[in-house]
Amino acid sequence: MGAEVAGGKKVITRILSVFVVMVLWAGVSHGPAKAVELVTGNNYFPYADERIPGGGLATVLVKAIFEKMGHNATVSFAPWPDGFKATREGRFLATYPYIKTPEREAEFLYTDELFSVRPHIFMNYRNAPGLTQPSDLAGKILCVPVGWGIDEYLKDVTASGQVRVYDKTTVVGCFQLLAQGKVDAISIDRRLGTAAARAVQEGAWFKVRRLTIDSSPNYVIVSKSLPGAQDWVKRFNAAKDSLRKDGTVARLIQAYYENYP
Repeated sequence: MGAEVAGGKKVITRILSVFVVMVLWAGVSHGPAKAVELVTGNNYFPYADERIPGGGLATVLVKAIFEKMGHNATVSFAPWPDGFKATREGRFLATYPYIKTPEREAEFLYTDELFSVRPHIFMNYRNAPGLTQPSDLAGKILCVPVGWGIDEYLKDVTASGQVRVYDKTTVVGCFQLLAQGKVDAISIDRRLGTAAARAVQEGAWFKVRRLTIDSSPNYVIVSKSLPGAQDWVKRFNAAKDSLRKDGTVARLIQAYYENYP
């Protein structure tokens, strides 16, 4: 399997740089940019990590939105509890990406949804079994990208050994192996998985099934104690909506996943 992964990596080798992404939103704001400081964490692939292109997809989107607001966003990466605490204390304007909990909502304001993770099963059309439940994957190989966790709805079948897990390659590497018939399934958000699959191979070569209703919206959060917190959230939402309507958000997502290593 190691040699197969190495071969798959040769097909797509480009790594998206922050500067390439910047081209897509260049010129969306006018006048001198005012600096703001944000914080996020690591190991939330592919959304937030200082080791991956652009600091992750969430970082790319958040910077674009603040650019639209007329601000140059400086992003720090810190352990999640430290960044959360620092934002609550007002040392950072905002942190991201976070899901909603009653405890957080007591202390923070949430922007509109930045993105939502809705896991789907991707399979090669030639080898796709009829799936209605996770146990239908028994005897198959599930590819889980490096750094990703196994989705909750698949934990029982993987822990029991009914489904084998291969976790030695990237998102694109998984789709390369799926296209080659060397793994059987990938669990990933449908929009993001579709972009990755099409970056690997054009055409209707893959099949998608949803075996769970689980969905995890992610947000940018601002401490309620921050002066002008509600105005920041209102402006952020307006800028995000503007970039969504003019197609910038879709272009950023597509560009990121076409080039994500």
